[in-house]
Amino acid sequence: MVKEFFFEQRHHLVTALAAECQDVLSEAISKHGVATLLVSGGTTPAPLYEALSKMELNWKKVKIALVDERWVDASHTASNEALIRRTLLINNAKAAEFIGMKNASKTAAAGHAETEDHYHKLPQPFSLAIVGMGADGHTASLFPHAKGLAEALKPDSDKITAAITAKQSEITGANTERLTLTASALLKTERIVILFTGEDKLTIFNAAQKEGPIEDMPIRVLLHQEQVPVELYWAP
Repeated sequence: MVKEFFFEQRHHLVTALAAECQDVLSEAISKHGVATLLVSGGTTPAPLYEALSKMELNWKKVKIALVDERWVDASHTASNEALIRRTLLINNAKAAEFIGMKNASKTAAAGHAETEDHYHKLPQPFSLAIVGMGADGHTASLFPHAKGLAEALKPDSDKITAAITAKQSEITGANTERLTLTASALLKTERIVILFTGEDKLTIFNAAQKEGPIEDMPIRVLLHQEQVPVELYWAP
C-alpha cells in the first residue's frame, strides 16, 4: 500500500519533504552511525535538493549515491551527477560523500563492474531513496521493455546496478545508454519516496497501481510489494 501525500503548491511539498528527509537521515545516523541517500536526476527534485542542502545534519556521516545515470560525462548537460553536484552537494551538504555511476569506460556495460564494486561498499540497508516516474511508467532507468530490463528486475538478484539500453523515445531522449539500480537493490532501502508533479503523471501512476505486467510499467515493481514502505509526494 502506497502512502500518498498531496500538496496544493509545489513549494509546500518541497518544504515538507525536505524536513522529512532530514528526519529519516538523522534517525539512520543515530541508529547505524551512517546514512545512505539515493537520489535521482531531473528538474522536479532539484528544488528539494537545494532545500535539503541547507538542512542541519551530520552530513559527514551521509553517503549520497545516484539511483541512475545516463552514460555521459559529468560535464554533460544530461548528467545526473552534474545536477546533484550543482543542487545538493552545496551549502551544508557539501560535507557529504558522493558516489557516482559514470566512469571512464566507453559503454555502460563495460563500466558496470567498476560501478558495481563501488556500490557494494555502500552501507546496507540504504536509508532513503528518492525516485521519480516517467510518463511511460519507468522509474530509475528501468524503462519498459528495455535491453537489460529483465536482468535488472530479477527479484533475487545480488546485483546492485545494471546496464540498460532503453528504446529511444521523447521520454528517453538521445541518451538511451544508462546504469541503474536494480529492483532488488531499491528494495534494500528502508524507505522509498516517489516524487513527481502534474495531473497527467498522477493518472499514469494510478494506472500503474492496477495489476499488469511489470515490463509494461516498471514502477510496478515498487508499488506491488510489501517489503519496503513507499510514499508518493505529489503536487499539481
